[in-house]
Amino acid sequence: MRIIYFDIDCLRPDHLGCYGYSRPTSPNIDAVAAKGTCFENYYCASSPCLPSRTALVSGRFGIRNGVVSNVGAGSDFKFRKTAYAGPQEGNEFFPRHLRRNNFDTFCISNFADRHCSYYFMAGWNEYITPNLKRGTETSEEVNEAALRWLKNNVDRDNYYLHINYWDTHRLYNIDPSWADRFKDSPVPCPWPDQETLDEHMKMEAPFTPNHLYQAWHTVPPLMPERIANRQDYERTITAYDACIAYVDHHIGIIIDFLKENNLYEDTAIIISADHGDAFGEHGVYTDHVCADECIHRVPLIVKWPGIALEGQKCNSLLYNVDFAPTVCDILGFQIPEDWDGESFKNHLEGKPGLEREYLVWDHALYTVQRAVRTKDYLMIHTYDDNGYDMDPVALYKISEDPYQTRNIAQDNPETVRACYGMMQEWIAAQQSKGNVIPDPLIKVLEERRNK
Repeated sequence: MRIIYFDIDCLRPDHLGCYGYSRPTSPNIDAVAAKGTCFENYYCASSPCLPSRTALVSGRFGIRNGVVSNVGAGSDFKFRKTAYAGPQEGNEFFPRHLRRNNFDTFCISNFADRHCSYYFMAGWNEYITPNLKRGTETSEEVNEAALRWLKNNVDRDNYYLHINYWDTHRLYNIDPSWADRFKDSPVPCPWPDQETLDEHMKMEAPFTPNHLYQAWHTVPPLMPERIANRQDYERTITAYDACIAYVDHHIGIIIDFLKENNLYEDTAIIISADHGDAFGEHGVYTDHVCADECIHRVPLIVKWPGIALEGQKCNSLLYNVDFAPTVCDILGFQIPEDWDGESFKNHLEGKPGLEREYLVWDHALYTVQRAVRTKDYLMIHTYDDNGYDMDPVALYKISEDPYQTRNIAQDNPETVRACYGMMQEWIAAQQSKGNVIPDPLIKVLEERRNK
């Protein structure tokens, strides 16, 4: 079995055709989805980039692996190790675990170099950095390395190949020609309206409409200098969509290579992301500063020959820490005892499977927040709003208010109490697993107080 995992930075599922988006951003991704399963409620356990991918490869929540931020006290990765022997048994990294089971692993990514997270390199047969651009490389540059590897390994079987694209990360700096395909396709979402934009223009925090760029940034050709009106907003959305189309095109090149070499039908293709980006939620544009729905919800598309049903949608609440156990389950490998995720293999097969009443996730790079997501509601507890003027406790009915515009906590105290009960239940469950570390959110708060 060959497995190829496409890891697309900052990709919101609601900008993909297979998730209902009306603009032609993703024809190649959509074609993969038509052959497999789309997961509608798949979330990163911690955001943004470093904590999300650390959870993915460690199989553990940030509260247990120590990583809930890209920097500082919240980026201190914890794992049990044995001198000269690597991780202790039961505490294995995902690529190392596959390799221990005679399944080769390869990664093409500048992620570890960008975030100085060199533990992310652990255990792969081969870890290829396409260049030294640390996340500013283009999909074309990534594909140069990926296609070279595929051509050199066209006869290889039983491998997992992770390919990481970055073009959808802000500043959405893309050749303007990639936006031409959207000239006859208007931006589909009516929100935010001008009244909302006028309110957001008053905000002074980073990545708000008047503060999209740092002093050293050059405004990309498709992007506005600020977002003062709907025209500016739609330019921003078009720049993001153009970046998605560019990545999609290069995924298509990889898929064409597989088809030309009679490999596609028998290769598992997985498409996902580390987190999303905000486009007005809480007044934030083009970045990821909190534990919002739009940041934590990510796409997961799985085409797995003989397993995933074609054209299927799955609505179960799932974490990205569930991914590694699922792959191991499908391949028949034992799941390490210290991993926090659970297999959703049954869902791929269209059978009853993993069902959760709620999820808990966190963010600690800009704001410090922990959130509870049920089928209908998102409750966010803010420990530190970092100047974004967020309510200490917020409750949103996501099914009716997807952009989180109305905090209904005061009107729904019983729902808030229930969500807090779920959060405490989850924290207690993580702390009862053994090998407990101090809650990294608390460590981040202590570090901020001491500055």
